[in-house]
Amino acid sequence: MTPGSRSLGICAWLFALASAGAVGCLCPPCPGKVAVAGPAPAANAAAPAATGSRLVIWDGDEAGGGQSWGDSCKDGACVKVAVEPGAGLNGSNALKIHGEGPGWIGNGWNLFGWYPPNAGIDLTPYSHLTFQIRVEAKSPQDGPEPGAVAVLLGCSSNKFASADVVVEKYAKGFNDGKWHKVAIPISALIKGKGAKFDLQSFWEFRISTWSGSPRNFNIYIDDIAAEKQ
Repeated sequence: MTPGSRSLGICAWLFALASAGAVGCLCPPCPGKVAVAGPAPAANAAAPAATGSRLVIWDGDEAGGGQSWGDSCKDGACVKVAVEPGAGLNGSNALKIHGEGPGWIGNGWNLFGWYPPNAGIDLTPYSHLTFQIRVEAKSPQDGPEPGAVAVLLGCSSNKFASADVVVEKYAKGFNDGKWHKVAIPISALIKGKGAKFDLQSFWEFRISTWSGSPRNFNIYIDDIAAEKQ
């Protein structure tokens, strides 16, 4: 028997076993299937990574992307938002929000870069939205007023915003230049004006500040997550 006929014999034997359900198809193409060449499906780069009762939404390194809509100057108040390498917790990347001037300084970071338009993260299985925050300023007078720094969220389904939640309520002394973990009950985000916010399509993280006098500061945000506490 030649090597070629021996190989054909072996494949015929394996084909018979596969047809009888003894083993899977070992000599492709398999009976009843057509082999199709092409690239493997790409993973969704915007999908957050879940670990147990904690869903990592944005850490600037392995989870989350996005884009800012807040870079602007109006009535003497300017804000710029960007990913800052090495400025995050433990030397990771962070969102850097730079604000200058008096009045309202606010911005938002769309976690999906606005595409697809129905993108979003479901917060309903979780009890808290958590993130790390650090404030950097040359003096307390340059920094934002602690009681005027608030967080709110945007959703994709109906474009309603959540309630504004004052950071100081959940992290006393967060403006001391050090990192602080903030844990906001998700129930607080859907009170009052946040009653129409869709918890199943969270796609934008926003910071809002206000001051009657000129300011010059950086706010760093890292490790945005949803947790079940």
